[in-house]
Amino acid sequence: MKHRFKFLVIVDDSEELEVAVRFASKRAASTKGGIVLLKIIEHHDPQHWQSVEEIILQEARDEAQEKLKKWSKIINDLSGITPELCIKEGIASEKIIEVLEEDDAVRFLVLAASSGEKPGPLVSLLAGQKSGKLPVPIVVVPQGLSDESIDDLASRAE
Repeated sequence: MKHRFKFLVIVDDSEELEVAVRFASKRAASTKGGIVLLKIIEHHDPQHWQSVEEIILQEARDEAQEKLKKWSKIINDLSGITPELCIKEGIASEKIIEVLEEDDAVRFLVLAASSGEKPGPLVSLLAGQKSGKLPVPIVVVPQGLSDESIDDLASRAE
């Protein structure tokens, strides 16, 4: 099925990820869009530990694949959409921009802001320092919204 446009969701270990996934799932379903799940493996490249680094990276890739499968099932359960799964290695902000530039069908980056004092590292970075470098708008969903509120906001036609 060819989608008109897609929502990009970054899979990390944050509590607020569930909110971003719910919003993107419901919004994509109501607009007949698609979803891309991106997991970034951040790593350093110390040359003298390269063989150990490769083992650690393979374990990180396996773990990333498992996380993507978990969230893919959640999205499918919420919306009937099977998302595209993407794993990138490197600096998070650079890889997010890279994915956005590579796939011109991605029209929105969906993030969720933590309900704490600070919105979270991705929101701070991408909605702040890097916002002028992004080729698409950012949707920031507050973590404190109820499922009903998210569903209502995501399903509005206008």
